[in-house]
Amino acid sequence: MLAVIGENVVDLLPDANGLYRPCLGGSPFNVAVGAARQQIQVSYISPLSQDNFGRQFADYLRQNGATYGLDSFSHCPSSLALVSINEQLQPQYSLYRTGIADRDICADRQIAALPPACQLLHLGSLALDSEDAPRIRQVVAAAKARGIQIALDINVRLNAVSDPIAYRSFVLEMIQQSDFIKASDEDLQLLFAALALPDAVATIRQTAPAALLALTEGDKGAAIFWQDHQIRLPVITAVPFVDTVGAGDTFWANLLAALLKLGLPDASQCHALQLEQCLTRAMLAASLNIASKGCNPPTLLQLDQAMENYQQSQV
Repeated sequence: MLAVIGENVVDLLPDANGLYRPCLGGSPFNVAVGAARQQIQVSYISPLSQDNFGRQFADYLRQNGATYGLDSFSHCPSSLALVSINEQLQPQYSLYRTGIADRDICADRQIAALPPACQLLHLGSLALDSEDAPRIRQVVAAAKARGIQIALDINVRLNAVSDPIAYRSFVLEMIQQSDFIKASDEDLQLLFAALALPDAVATIRQTAPAALLALTEGDKGAAIFWQDHQIRLPVITAVPFVDTVGAGDTFWANLLAALLKLGLPDASQCHALQLEQCLTRAMLAASLNIASKGCNPPTLLQLDQAMENYQQSQV
């Protein structure tokens, strides 16, 4: 079972006519939905607002087979993000994160919400703001004391954090605590501005030597580094290419889902071919997401069918 901590955000996406339409998002929330669509048991344990958007978030979790793991809703409003799409069809975000629902919780309440059957706790992105660090630190320590493994999506958002220096320090602290880590090449460039990508990857691996590191590099593909395992695969091109909103979240949700279905093995228990299959599923899921507007992870049936077609095309 997977538990998820982190932001739920209403993404305001531009239409062709210049108007904005609201879409339910937020990186950790997207991971919760993406994993649930792969028929993984998921509990989302950050607060939702009692406002209309919060109720929509709760309904969306339920419709996709995930659960809202808290017993009440926050009186604070839902967070908002104004999204623009650049010439490379990459999203840019202007985030509103002060006094919002998903931060309206104490450590004790979040620890109590960890499900008894939880095997993996995912967090990252804006949950790593230094203002939230004392709470996150306590929750992660409690989870690890129960034998729950930690999954971390670095997902650097320097324009939305209160203190970039303290934020970087806390990200490195959480990397040390994590068993499964995702980063993009852009994340590592922002986190380690003075380092070339291979050196930044080496730094992550030295900081968390036992952890799996999944690296995404846009149109260059993706890789897994896990102790003696090093697996690289080329990008699976999306047809049509609509936008990349939620692609990284979909990738990570499906990689975690595949590993959970293997029983969360350690590196010595996992064969290279198994890891390659897990990585392929994650990359194909991201490609399917890119072929639709906004974050829309595939269902298990959709991904299984796409995997069958993809494997046949590779023969």
